[in-house]
Amino acid sequence: MSVNGIEITEIRIHPVKKKDAAGPLEAFARVILNGQLCINSIRVMRGKYGPFVSYPRDFNRKEEKGYQFCYPITRSLQAYLSERILGEWKTVAA
Repeated sequence: MSVNGIEITEIRIHPVKKKDAAGPLEAFARVILNGQLCINSIRVMRGKYGPFVSYPRDFNRKEEKGYQFCYPITRSLQAYLSERILGEWKTVAA
């Protein structure tokens, strides 16, 4: 399956080993798109309404602002990436 010509060709899930019981971080993911673009540091987080995917960002402590390095622009791509990443995470976490 692909969305707008973008296909996930590989997903690697790296569960957090020394997890803070109160912390929301569950795992990191690495995704390769079309065998040509790698996105690292995607986070699988536990939220109030269940697990979700969070994309890499930089946080400037001085200005107390953050900005995302990369993220899906369309809802269809967001849904596709989230579904595949969370699906893979569930198989690894089980």
